[in-house]
Amino acid sequence: MELREWAPLVNLVNKIPVSVQRGLLFHDVSITCVDLVEEFMALGSNVGIVFWYNRKSGSVERLQTEHSNHLTCVRIISTVEFMVAAGDRQGLISIFQIPKEAPPDVCAELLLKAKPTERYTIRNVHRAVITDLVWSKNGMKLFSGDAAGVVVLNEINYQVKTCEAREIVNEKYHVVQMSLRKDKLLVSTTYRTVICSQEDLKRWRVTQVGKKDRKILSHFGTVFHDYHSQSRVLTTRSGFRLWVADLEGDVAQTLIFKELIKIPTAEVPIMNPSKHPIRIPTTFGKLYTFQDKFLLSVANDMMFVLDLDHMKVVASLTRLRKIIDIAVYKHEILIVESPRSLIRLSTLPDSSQATILCKHLDLFTTSDSDGQIVVADECLEQDSESANVSQASANGHSSVSANGDVVDGVTSLPPVEQSPSDGGSHHLITHMKKLELFETLNELKYDDSILFKSGRKTKRKHKTKINPIVEIGQIPKELEDDPGPAADPFGKIEN
Repeated sequence: MELREWAPLVNLVNKIPVSVQRGLLFHDVSITCVDLVEEFMALGSNVGIVFWYNRKSGSVERLQTEHSNHLTCVRIISTVEFMVAAGDRQGLISIFQIPKEAPPDVCAELLLKAKPTERYTIRNVHRAVITDLVWSKNGMKLFSGDAAGVVVLNEINYQVKTCEAREIVNEKYHVVQMSLRKDKLLVSTTYRTVICSQEDLKRWRVTQVGKKDRKILSHFGTVFHDYHSQSRVLTTRSGFRLWVADLEGDVAQTLIFKELIKIPTAEVPIMNPSKHPIRIPTTFGKLYTFQDKFLLSVANDMMFVLDLDHMKVVASLTRLRKIIDIAVYKHEILIVESPRSLIRLSTLPDSSQATILCKHLDLFTTSDSDGQIVVADECLEQDSESANVSQASANGHSSVSANGDVVDGVTSLPPVEQSPSDGGSHHLITHMKKLELFETLNELKYDDSILFKSGRKTKRKHKTKINPIVEIGQIPKELEDDPGPAADPFGKIEN
């Protein structure tokens, strides 16, 4: 498994403003939480804005919440539309319903009826910091947990534009991590880990994982994971231990990694590692499933990739400055290292950032013959006559044909015969293919905007596309003042 950082995300970070103005004051913008899917990334900030990054086009949109509070958690689910949930320090939850782009074969009438981005705001449910959010697969249910131990089920009805929220469990302790599989919800707090199973529309059954209580309060994580081809509950314990339990909460096995952590493992290469001394971890924290077969854990700002089937640590990352937030999607890992630093780790490069040269990478790979050491020819000193002839031929004043005649000032030397076993012909063919490729790229027609032009650049004013976020139950001020046809797509939203 070649897990590494393929390219820095400097271009993405530079598109996020350094500061924003609130009244008369300017506030520095920091990245606080992150999540990703195949097409988009969502970056939460400390100013109440979710930056919606399109990984294919490279554009960034702003999703403004109702109140400019510090966002603590953001989660994406891709269904018929993209659903983005963001929780803040005040206990408010903002849900954005973002429509997907229509396929190119859709008729023009449907393209003109594009829906705007809609926002739901859930208030007066949580009174503490939102610590974790979990979507159901269909995007109709959102589970939210806070620092006071309250877990709430938010059910969204997209037809009538309503959201119903009700409390399902109150653990009285800080919710560290949640995980959902089918009708069972895992909730790990600083005190214990429980499995919540829905019995009917209003009642939930709570089962504790394991019979022994924790001796100390700690931020232990939990996750559903396929262990030996069976669905199991994995939860961390002190001393680099993992509990393996069934779906009823009965612990079947304890996995101990205390000695395995000390064995030197492959360090995940990153482009800007920290120069500070490596901190000694004490216990595992949150757990994530990576590539459906590995388990990823965070411990004291370090990351470990675990292989439970073979009981070994596959890779580790110990040169991070800090881990503010982490998101895992299939073979990708996104880490918020600092308020203005993002790290993408993956086993494959980002396909959305591919260029035309990627189609011909086989020409630039090192072959077996290129890797061999070839003995160079001897450097012999030229006599004066041969030096004069070579100098004259270089200047184009005289040339000798195959019979020794001078022809049009160009030297025509007899061809040198090479044996089939000579490796120089292979290098020559490869070199000619590269030259043909570069000539093809030079002949391509590029947009005038990316070509270099001397002189001062004039800024062109582009018309911004108005796509306001429509608050459910309210009408934007822009649409109240403009009764024209541009407001028709938004006016069809029913309360």
